Amino acid sequence: MDTTTSRRKKPAEASIPSLPQSAINRGKVIAARYQIKLWRQDGEWYGEGIEEPGAMGDGRTIAQCVRNVRYALALAVASHIVYHEPITTPLVDQERRRRKAG
Repeated sequence: MDTTTSRRKKPAEASIPSLPQSAINRGKVIAARYQIKLWRQDGEWYGEGIEEPGAMGDGRTIAQCVRNVRYALALAVASHIVYHEPITTPLVDQERRRRKAG
């Protein structure tokens, strides 16, 4: 019988050498406004970004799941920043613009 315990690893922020920390920090600010979709399956929480559907995460609690999804979103946005790709405007900001224009 194995005596080691299985523990979940936290997101490894230092393991992304191609993305500068300044881009990740900017990504975190932008991603904080993104919406996420959460669901529970087999005792685990899962989530994905609405504006960035490829950014996904999971966790044993809702808080862990949200934290992991937010970090995945921040990395996606940071990647867009570094590679000069368009950044998706948070849906909440898109709604405000529509109301002002209408």
